[in-house]
Amino acid sequence: MIPSLSRVLLPAVLFPAIASLPVRAADFSFEKLREKARALAAAPHQPSALKLDDFWKNLNYDQHRDIRFKMEAGLWAGEKRPFSIDFFHPGWTAKEMVTIHEVVGAEENPLAFDRSLFDYGKNVIPKDTPSPQGYAGWRARCHLNTADYMDEFLVFLGASYFRAIPANSPYGLSARGLSINSGLPGVPEEFPVFTEFYLKRPEMDAKSLTAWAVLDGESVAGAYQFTITPGAETVMDVEAEITLRRPIQQLGLAPFSSMYWFGEGTHPKPHDFRPEVHDSDGLLMELESGNLHYRPLEHSHNRFRHCVMTMEKPRSWSLVQRDRSFSSYQDIEARYHERPTVRVEPVEGFDQGKLHLIEMPTIDETGDNVVLVWDPTPAPTVGKPFKFHYRLRWMRDPAPSGMFTVRATRSGTPVQKPEQILMAVDFAKPLNPVAKVGDPKWDDTKGWKPVVTLNQKEAKLLHVGMDDMSMANVDDLPAGIGRSDKLHMPQVLRAFFVIDPPKDMEQIDMTCEIQDAEGRAVSERWVYLWTKPH
Repeated sequence: MIPSLSRVLLPAVLFPAIASLPVRAADFSFEKLREKARALAAAPHQPSALKLDDFWKNLNYDQHRDIRFKMEAGLWAGEKRPFSIDFFHPGWTAKEMVTIHEVVGAEENPLAFDRSLFDYGKNVIPKDTPSPQGYAGWRARCHLNTADYMDEFLVFLGASYFRAIPANSPYGLSARGLSINSGLPGVPEEFPVFTEFYLKRPEMDAKSLTAWAVLDGESVAGAYQFTITPGAETVMDVEAEITLRRPIQQLGLAPFSSMYWFGEGTHPKPHDFRPEVHDSDGLLMELESGNLHYRPLEHSHNRFRHCVMTMEKPRSWSLVQRDRSFSSYQDIEARYHERPTVRVEPVEGFDQGKLHLIEMPTIDETGDNVVLVWDPTPAPTVGKPFKFHYRLRWMRDPAPSGMFTVRATRSGTPVQKPEQILMAVDFAKPLNPVAKVGDPKWDDTKGWKPVVTLNQKEAKLLHVGMDDMSMANVDDLPAGIGRSDKLHMPQVLRAFFVIDPPKDMEQIDMTCEIQDAEGRAVSERWVYLWTKPH
């Protein structure tokens, strides 16, 4: 796999209207929902028939925030079932509405909007204001962390966006049902939306929540089935069938949106008291061979970067939050050191394709500026249903691979040689301290060396070396633990190398991995795009 990298400009986005067709009030099945989606795709796209009164549309942030769902009124909450559902009130930026149905056995029943489910706080609602015709979205609760409280663990709100969390974690990056034309220069991105949801009433001993959705947009319609099992890892099985109405330039399956403002390798850094601010800091790719490639995220000021990785039968890929040290963020409210990692495990429809990583400029942490999508090859045919199935694992950290993993990426220049590039890549094993079993032994690194490749032949590799940074890091990783007789501290190896690029070279793609004396890889392969500072 050789990444092909380029920079692109992302245009302003357009949000399509929601379309909805009536569904029979009984005899529900996923197959019937797929049939409905095929019928939608065979007809021209229609805007949503659900209308929102101007009073709700014009709510400001504080007014909309003052509308709170009554948790005790949640769907199934009064029945003490293992899951309950809250609904979101339309208004402010959440103006689009969806229809929501409850599925009991083979029957489904629409849930009409109910004002009594909400506390409107200080809002004064004019007497004749009509109620919204639908909810803006929904969230699910369960006893995720304790037996005393129903924690929220899953949210569907806006277009086809959804987020989930594992136990004892804050929300972080977002997933989507589908993306169309993300990151293409001069091509407006299309945002298909979930227009209807069907929520299966759980049995009293249910471990998983099942939901179905209709997706509709100008270029596509489809049906989705979500099976969500919350826990230390919250696992989501996503089965879908989509049908294109018209040709598109880029289809994005299993899309993610995340945020990366700045990290240890960002130059110059914003004027902020925190050392780093990001929801994710790297892309981990597990190839068919089992080899692991790691691409650190970065923020390029005033630039768009679009990296394309061509892959065959990948085992998985993940947007990860690798740095778990609080000292790296210093933000007790945002809890960036606890943001979840999410892994995609393909099941069907992902044999060949391209993984697109799009990194956009941002001025702060309030907007997602990282997009990751899978573009299947060949592309689906217009008018022909296309099925795919994948699994999402929302987790804290992937299980240890036994390899040295990329911990940090830094760049600069050698002393008094500003025309050259100095790269320093830290690899750690294990990434976090683990309980001691036996003697605290580190790997014998005799004969080990970093192996570096540059895709641009004009750039000269002047020097490559490696330092064992383990003892220097013992008192720092993780913050506050220091030396311990109960924990194995990570072994940290730093690969460093110097590059002399031509003066007019704007970017270099490079890789680095640590190999043992027999030439076997003992680390992930670090994959990086260097961009010339301006």
